[in-house]
Amino acid sequence: MALTWDDLICKPDAEAIEALAKAWEWRVGIAFTPLLFTALGDMFYEADEGGVYWLNTGTGENDKVAETVPEFNELLRGKDVQDDWLLPLLIEALRDEGKVLRPGECYTYVTLPVFADGVYEPHNMRPVPAIEHFSETGELIEAIQGLSDGTDVEFEVRH
Repeated sequence: MALTWDDLICKPDAEAIEALAKAWEWRVGIAFTPLLFTALGDMFYEADEGGVYWLNTGTGENDKVAETVPEFNELLRGKDVQDDWLLPLLIEALRDEGKVLRPGECYTYVTLPVFADGVYEPHNMRPVPAIEHFSETGELIEAIQGLSDGTDVEFEVRH
């Protein structure tokens, strides 16, 4: 099945974007303009001080990918960049397994890629409301900042 652009992105509502801003403020600050949300729950945004950044919500990495929005848009047209940023082969595999996103959802991880067992494979991913993904990943990754690789961690999940 051929993927469409809408299969590769997430369209979170204002409440979900607000949750992202709160949960990830420690990483992106308070002055930014969202440009694109991926189906994997990552965000590309323009920082008010300049530059376009990729917030990887699975690892907490926040990398500058372009100097300007037009440069970002031009990069996004390239197949290699799309493959790297949007992971269409993974999205296709998820959809083939029946893991299809509904409006306002993105994929999240059973085990985040920031951990050794966290892999970008369908068995480690599931659809969830974007607000849930943004809040939980931001809070969890913030909590483990500064820990050494290999440190044992234990989390208590509350609903």
